[in-house]
Amino acid sequence: MQRHIEGFFLLFAAFISISLITPSILADVDPSQETGLPIHLTEEELTRLDEIGLGHISTAPPAFPVRQCAEWEPVTGVLVRYDRGFGLPDEILIEYSEDLLVYVLVAEDQETNAFNAMSSSGVNMANVEFIIAATNSIWTRDYGPQFIFADGVWGIVDHIYNRPRPDDDLVNWLLGTEWSSDVYGSDVIHTGGNYMTDGHGSGFSTELVWDENLVLTPEQIEQYMEDFLGITDYIVVPDIAPDGIHHIDCWAKLLSEETILVKEVPSDHPHYDSLEVNVDYLETLTNCYGRPYNIVRVFCGQLRKDEVAAYTNSIILNDKVFVPTFGISTDEDALDTYRAAMPGYEVLGYEGAWLSDDAIHCRSMGVHDRYMLIVDSDPLQDQEFNEIDYRVTALIDDRSEAGLLGDSILVFWRLDGEEDFNALTMQPLPNPDSFETYIPIQQENSNVEYYIFARDISGRRRTRPDCAPDALYSFYTGEARLTHVATPSMPFVLEQNYPNPFNPTTTIRFNLPDINHTTLTVYDTNGREVIRLVDGICEKGYQTVEWNGKNSEGRSVKSGVYFYTLKSDSVHESRKMILIK
Repeated sequence: MQRHIEGFFLLFAAFISISLITPSILADVDPSQETGLPIHLTEEELTRLDEIGLGHISTAPPAFPVRQCAEWEPVTGVLVRYDRGFGLPDEILIEYSEDLLVYVLVAEDQETNAFNAMSSSGVNMANVEFIIAATNSIWTRDYGPQFIFADGVWGIVDHIYNRPRPDDDLVNWLLGTEWSSDVYGSDVIHTGGNYMTDGHGSGFSTELVWDENLVLTPEQIEQYMEDFLGITDYIVVPDIAPDGIHHIDCWAKLLSEETILVKEVPSDHPHYDSLEVNVDYLETLTNCYGRPYNIVRVFCGQLRKDEVAAYTNSIILNDKVFVPTFGISTDEDALDTYRAAMPGYEVLGYEGAWLSDDAIHCRSMGVHDRYMLIVDSDPLQDQEFNEIDYRVTALIDDRSEAGLLGDSILVFWRLDGEEDFNALTMQPLPNPDSFETYIPIQQENSNVEYYIFARDISGRRRTRPDCAPDALYSFYTGEARLTHVATPSMPFVLEQNYPNPFNPTTTIRFNLPDINHTTLTVYDTNGREVIRLVDGICEKGYQTVEWNGKNSEGRSVKSGVYFYTLKSDSVHESRKMILIK
């Protein structure tokens, strides 16, 4: 472990000249709500940019495999900061404390004041823990912990905070001590508001991360993100504005592995064109299941001049979504947008001393459950009618290590319109933590609804989709089509590999409608062939192939994104998969 000093002084002459340090135009903010230093760099701090990272502690990366938690995964608490105020309305703190621990960073001489302020406002003090810490600001999202599982063990990653605020930059080490957690110090200057992840190895930021790390190449930054956070697909996009803080949470938010919420503004707004260019790009990307993202737009009404409501600056905490509102006409529509995009969640709106580029997300940080029950599944998509059962697979991992309850790993399914569910027990597969079951074949033109349920011996329960049965997966069984010999047509199907991400092996399943010469080939991101898993005549029907992460020469390939392509006769299809070591 060493203090990170070298390399930063080369950065700052260029840093001062670029627009990322331009302070945003601030609203009039109640001083009892905003405490300490502002979210942007002050004029005085612009003279001390060479102090960024001087107290930062660097470490070796965590043990592989590394997986970073997504915001919507189970949390046990939420981190906030107090210094003569929280920067959050009392109503939010009260709601937080209903079913979560509220961890409060507070200076020793302010602990009594914090206790009195919370207890007098009606916060459930049984769910409050004070952590004595010197801090410079309330922006716990920006300098707070990035939670990971390193070889299955819960831990914290600490980037270099992009402000010359040494107290804030040391908070994660205090939390590591408080929570008896390993802390890993990355040498990347970064901020939590300019980052989001899907929990499957994909991360998103704006180009602020490149601009703030001029002593590192983009490739070096990507390597840090992979080594410390397990991010093998780091997506960096231009910001939407020449001024402001340039954080991605000012205009976009992952709501799930499949859905991205993006700000929408009127066509005459200065940010309109850059927003639409980014949306066009996001629509070209595929999610962890190999399909295009579902892009949801939330219209952000005007506050002052060119400033608009920061509806994307919300926070997801278990089954609740806390959304900033601004007392304007678009508030209710924004809440309805969240409700439609996140069925089953309780969507709560709160007015506060919010800025146009900062609100709840910047001032609160969910604390992920170190013993969480992880359930992941690629939802079944609409089918082409075929007389086979519908295979449901899931990865179910109890981080408590208490063990799963074998009779409580279930798929509940029903036909659309039915009230009661049928239950199926999932069976273990050879790959660790992997399970499957089959929903019975249904008649054509049917809509099937289902969800996955798991319970472990520690008492934790988890469903996919989240908030089931108020939210359900569904698929259409298809319409029967007869060939010239009046037999059902077998579809050409290439399924998503499972598990994904994987280590050390994964299974690829495909269906062929006829006997044909078939190839199944793995490629790297540069289009180079890695290995040909199938090359020859294959029988029609479903077949399964396993890949062990090695190339055609028998050597193990590195972690990263790979593509597999199935070709047979005149048709072919490709999907993306992620190897994590």
